[in-house]
Amino acid sequence: MPIHVHHVLLSLEPGGLENGVVNVVNGLDEAEFRSSICCLKGSGAFAARIRNAQVPIHSMGLRPGNDWGLPLRLARLFRSTRSDIVHTRNAESFFYAAIGARLAGVPVLIHSEHGRTFADRRLRLHAQRLLSGLADGMFAVSAELREQLIRHIGLRRERIDVLYNGVDTARFTTVDRRSARLQLDLPGEAYVVGSIGRLVAVKNYPLLLRAFAAQSDPNAYLVLAGDGPEHAALSALSEQLGIAARVRLLGHRDDIPAILGALDVFVLCSRSEGMSNTLLEAMAAGLPAIATGVGGNPEILRDGVDGRLVADDDQPGLAAALRDLGSAPDMRREMGEQARQRVLQEFSMQAMVRRYAEYYLAHHRRSRAGARIPA
Repeated sequence: MPIHVHHVLLSLEPGGLENGVVNVVNGLDEAEFRSSICCLKGSGAFAARIRNAQVPIHSMGLRPGNDWGLPLRLARLFRSTRSDIVHTRNAESFFYAAIGARLAGVPVLIHSEHGRTFADRRLRLHAQRLLSGLADGMFAVSAELREQLIRHIGLRRERIDVLYNGVDTARFTTVDRRSARLQLDLPGEAYVVGSIGRLVAVKNYPLLLRAFAAQSDPNAYLVLAGDGPEHAALSALSEQLGIAARVRLLGHRDDIPAILGALDVFVLCSRSEGMSNTLLEAMAAGLPAIATGVGGNPEILRDGVDGRLVADDDQPGLAAALRDLGSAPDMRREMGEQARQRVLQEFSMQAMVRRYAEYYLAHHRRSRAGARIPA
């Protein structure tokens, strides 16, 4: 009988973590694993991307504030669905689902962290440190994120594994650049840079707008695909900087391969990252990238080989990197080829799903044998 893995997260609204859950569920061998998804808040647009219509998606209606009844509702769910493994993502789902899983007698509880800003209150961090003892397995999606968990929460190093993300490289084959640019109202021969992600503060898109304005190429264009609370502020800033005519704020898009196909350079200027799926996708599309040296970015991007790494919030450094790559099409081409090969070899979807499957199997076997990693 297949091992039943219950994936727990806040929702399936578009985002990197959510994209990763969809990819794992779609990629696991159905002869070995049966998947369910539990959304603490509600479902979301990414639910439509689950290929197997038999995968149930449970919405728990998380209430504002502290929803003290949610662990009991989760326990009933896990018990009724006979979950073999509950896998929680990030602290927001862990607090509730860890208690629910243990109340339900779920054999294996796995928790993973996919990116943190560590603005939590001390009491919350203390609670996470205590509750982490309930987990049978824990992992982070980058080595740097594991170090942050050790430093900021006080988790023991031997308790945390590292499982890297992966992307579906087959989605990012050659796209006709001219037609992709035509659809976005971009000149065919322009220098086009861009980014993809939620328009939220941690992504630091004002830095990208200011660096783009400072890089001084009047024939350059900037594309931002994604939506979020900072949309209006970014639109106003592009007007203030005098670059609005060369900035495309596209909102949420599902045609990510086509967006990437229109770019010359991908930029990720976040203040904090776990393991960025969008950076991996851009590299899989054969794009050189410029990224801030935060989180797992330096573990993905080799400075001077696949693109450029710049310091966090370094506007002059980002502007200089944009200028350098803008003036060197041959270097862009070489870096893009190196970037795609890097993802094909180390960060493919097949490699990621294999890592998850092996992790699930190892903990399932350990639980059947009656062993458990000490807290």
